[in-house]
Amino acid sequence: MRLEQWGAGKEHYRMASEYPELVLGRVVLQERDLYQVVTEQEDYSASVSGKFRYEAESPSDYPAVGDFVLLQCVNKNDIAVIQKVLPRKSVEQIVAANIDTVFICMSLNNDFNVRRLERYLSVAWNSGAMPVIVLTKVDLCDEVDAKVLEIENIAI
Repeated sequence: MRLEQWGAGKEHYRMASEYPELVLGRVVLQERDLYQVVTEQEDYSASVSGKFRYEAESPSDYPAVGDFVLLQCVNKNDIAVIQKVLPRKSVEQIVAANIDTVFICMSLNNDFNVRRLERYLSVAWNSGAMPVIVLTKVDLCDEVDAKVLEIENIAI
């Protein structure tokens, strides 16, 4: 039940059951070639297998934060080995996967750029995630209403 708190559903468990020798987990952190993976029982440090590296055709084939993976675990003190990444339901470039909501933070100071916001919205919608616009530094802006209206004109 622990993985359900991290978003695992029946389909993830079904796919994992095809590999009974491996453990289902979700990547929650990536630092270079090491990953932190949450499983039903334990949290593991993990790396991808040599076979995985050999078969990967591009960087997008590697695990990303949010991916559900199948890994081989020896014991808690050893580094687990990621053998397979389960299919993703959405991809936010290669930054994250399986994201339902994307928070796009836009400063209302001198860095405000409605065209950049349009591009971010487009990427979020195309990934299958729901974008949420978060306006920051309102206290540094004298034209809040005008900028909100500008955003409303380009956002759904």
